[in-house]
Amino acid sequence: MAPQGSSTHESVQEYYGTVLTNSKGLKTSACSGSKPPAPILACLKLVPEEVSERFFGCGAPLPLGIDGLRVLDLGSGSGRDAFVCAQLVGEHGSVTGVDMTKELLQIAQQNAQPYCEKLNYGKSNMEFIEGHIEYLDRAGIADDSVDIVISNCVVNLSPDKERVLKEAYRVLADGGEFFFSDLYCTRRLPEHVKENKLLWGEGIATALYIEDFKRLARSVGFTVPRALNAERVTITDAELAREVAHQAGDVTFCSITYRLFKLPGLLESLGEDYGQVATYKGTIEGHEHLYQLDEDHKFITGKPTLVSGNTAAMVGEGGTSWLSNHFEVTGNRVTHYGLHRDRLTGR
Repeated sequence: MAPQGSSTHESVQEYYGTVLTNSKGLKTSACSGSKPPAPILACLKLVPEEVSERFFGCGAPLPLGIDGLRVLDLGSGSGRDAFVCAQLVGEHGSVTGVDMTKELLQIAQQNAQPYCEKLNYGKSNMEFIEGHIEYLDRAGIADDSVDIVISNCVVNLSPDKERVLKEAYRVLADGGEFFFSDLYCTRRLPEHVKENKLLWGEGIATALYIEDFKRLARSVGFTVPRALNAERVTITDAELAREVAHQAGDVTFCSITYRLFKLPGLLESLGEDYGQVATYKGTIEGHEHLYQLDEDHKFITGKPTLVSGNTAAMVGEGGTSWLSNHFEVTGNRVTHYGLHRDRLTGR
């Protein structure tokens, strides 16, 4: 039968803690992902080999321009993304990883201090905590205590995705963001697919239908889910591919990086036009010439761009968003001009 509740956690712990010894053991292309930007690649070169070998994520959900910010990594595993973020936030920022798999946590914990010494930090800016991502309160993560939440192909494995999203929203400070990659599918999977334990471990059986994920995100307060990029995931193991085709039928799986902003009172269900203009300053390393907010919004450095109220809020209207130092937003919401041209995308 399908793993449920605590048995789900136990199955995932066993699969990622003892069955898999490195990412080469995975049976899909989810971990290959797109090539990270140059600053991320430079950071990855400094990550301890032991940490990188036990990386099982998809994509590169690591925002740039986060110097001095507080980052929380959900399902941090051996800590690869957390170690990269430790460089990106600098000595005065902080990174906390939460994971339930002791074998992976131990790798992260034993490498953290030597790594920070290598970066010439006065003290470690990393902490790794044993816990479940559905219960960040039990792990001691306070309300409004972090600026960025990241996660890499982990939310999908949770038996209670709604609670994970609620907890991410709770711990984020206003203006913060849940920036993460995960596995999704193009239609709802039949219930019997969840009876296959291997499909659970690979994240296939638990993949959310994309539109259901958006509905769930909106319901917990992330009013406007924005996709940054998406890549089709192929099942590289022939036997598993046949099993999925037999069990699930015609379905496509995708690795998608989503951006979910916590901006209470500033986001609307559709993108409305108030005549606001946003100009990117070019101040984020790796994005000196342009900044890609999401798949539909690209900002060229120094070029004023007419934006919807939602986009204005995300990039810095009123100084709330963590991105506000990197953008200049002019105009207000006194006069409404109707739906913004983004209406076709529902934003």
